[in-house]
Amino acid sequence: MLTLRGISLLLAVIVLLAIAWNTDITMVYIFFVIAFVMFVLSYIHMRLNIPFIEVRRFAQDTAFEDEMLNIKMKISNNLSRGASFFEILDYFPAAAPGKEKTSLFMLDIKAKEEKDFNYTIECYKRGVWKIGPVDIVSQDALGFFRMRKPLNVISDIIVYPALFRIFAFPPLASGSVSWMGVETAKISGDSHEFFGIREYQRGDAMSRIHWPSTARHNKLIVKQFERSAIQEATIVLDLKKGNNIGAGKETTLEYAVKIAGSIARFLMDSGAFVQIAGFTKEAIILPLGKGDSHLYKTLEYLARVRAEGSYTLSQTLEEASFITPYGSTLITIMLDTDMEALSSLVQFKLKGIKLIVVVLSSSTFGHTEESEYLDSEGAKKFDEALAGLEAHVYRISKGDDLEKKFEAAL
Repeated sequence: MLTLRGISLLLAVIVLLAIAWNTDITMVYIFFVIAFVMFVLSYIHMRLNIPFIEVRRFAQDTAFEDEMLNIKMKISNNLSRGASFFEILDYFPAAAPGKEKTSLFMLDIKAKEEKDFNYTIECYKRGVWKIGPVDIVSQDALGFFRMRKPLNVISDIIVYPALFRIFAFPPLASGSVSWMGVETAKISGDSHEFFGIREYQRGDAMSRIHWPSTARHNKLIVKQFERSAIQEATIVLDLKKGNNIGAGKETTLEYAVKIAGSIARFLMDSGAFVQIAGFTKEAIILPLGKGDSHLYKTLEYLARVRAEGSYTLSQTLEEASFITPYGSTLITIMLDTDMEALSSLVQFKLKGIKLIVVVLSSSTFGHTEESEYLDSEGAKKFDEALAGLEAHVYRISKGDDLEKKFEAAL
């Protein structure tokens, strides 16, 4: 490919040829020959200088937002001759805007030689990404020609959302869940108490048969247990397309994801079971779980979510009502303009489910075509409806120090 300098030289060759042809001036012919020879030799040099190299990239497969990612590259020259003056471009789509490409310039690499390079780059935004491909860019010594050779060197990486520390949080509701007499995996720290008896069902463990009742009823009866003092929380996100207000990392969804991840980590560190739900075109639910393994599943879930859904938060809450256990806690993160979602939260209160609501001040994030602002009367009605839920409420605005907002339980 011709560079701007190469295009200028080509035009000069054509102009000199035209002048020499029409004027038959010897000096013009000489300039034409010199320019033409430079053009041809530069092209030959560029073709001979195309490196035939192999690139291998070594990078971790997970990282957090704002973390510096260390990438190692091993470059091998497979030719029996050396190569010089070429550039290696690596592409990382999760980097800060304008910094997605990293350039490594190589002065020379000898025949059959291997060289190692390291570079660091910031993980600017959460998501599931592919690092690469790699481009090898070579040019002639005078810069008239430039050739780009892509290499399909791809690395997968998950960038988790950035989290903040939570020092205190409202206590969760405590409930109990019956095991219905079936065998279950033991979970450290849980207690199991006798709850009652019921008729045997296929799959029940023989060790749980209650023999006195079996003899009395002349049919298999099993013992039913309950697991007591269980704390369970369901976190619900608004993923409706058009409800993500703001730009870049300063959007309502990015704040919601960061808050959800930080709350989930705090609760799981405290031994609680956590599940998370959001709806796009279909339900996306991560079931109840706890421990480090479930925490990283939650963070991966949050790395992937996008505001691309057709469900409103109200519809999402309706669906979430089927998976939220009685006697548990529901945590929802919502806009301060969503009166419909507030109405949907009433059903959880009636079921004895504790409510924690994180309200995002939409006016501080900006405006979209689908977003709307509440006037003073609408804001008053929103606050009254929120107060009627008797929920623990956090109010978040763009630019807030989230650690300070969650440094004490409400």
